Amino acid sequence: MERLPLQEVVSRVRNGENLEVLGYEGDVVLVDKVKGIVKGDFAQEDLSELKKRKPRGKPTEEQLELAAGLARRLGEAKKPFKVIFGPKEVTVRAGQGFIRVTEDVVKLAGYKSLEDDPIPLVIDLLRGYGEVKLLRPLR
Repeated sequence: MERLPLQEVVSRVRNGENLEVLGYEGDVVLVDKVKGIVKGDFAQEDLSELKKRKPRGKPTEEQLELAAGLARRLGEAKKPFKVIFGPKEVTVRAGQGFIRVTEDVVKLAGYKSLEDDPIPLVIDLLRGYGEVKLLRPLR
């Protein structure tokens, strides 16, 4: 585990580094290597929407900038989160759900509404990127 200033965390995310923010001690962020994302209980048809796709390459510049903006907002609000980069996509685990950013759309899973924490903190950034879809959780 490392203790880093928020600006260093944002810089690492901007550079495409997978990481997990475990907590905060004053102005210091507690960061660890990410161990993966648990998807939770979702309907099978919703999970099929999130399945790994087969694009090649790395996240786009726009995705890296969006991820850095999300990291900054979540860090300033002292929220724990994980960031995982895949080919042409970024997944951010925050609160009880996660945010998947693909080339053309942002999918939110595990949240009941756009009012669930921490979505109100970052919804303007997500809408600035593209269409935002809220996938429904299992009942």
